[in-house]
Amino acid sequence: MITSSQIHICDVCRLVDYDTTKKICGYCGLCDAWVCDEDQSKWGRRLLAAAKRKLEFGYRGQNDYVEQAQAQVENAALHDN
Repeated sequence: MITSSQIHICDVCRLVDYDTTKKICGYCGLCDAWVCDEDQSKWGRRLLAAAKRKLEFGYRGQNDYVEQAQAQVENAALHDN
């Protein structure tokens, strides 16, 4: 299920924790997401992230995940103030 480990932003960490740190991730075709080693076995977090991802405003697939991650962090910072 998880293939091609590369350095990416983990979609689970980004959507659940607002963490945009790049780390070693594997691509999951089922989830259409990059998942870090720590979250590969955490199905509860992965399901939550998958649901949030499909509801993301402007989500167009893997091509714009970095832009989506940065926009989400900026929006969260605005709401925290």
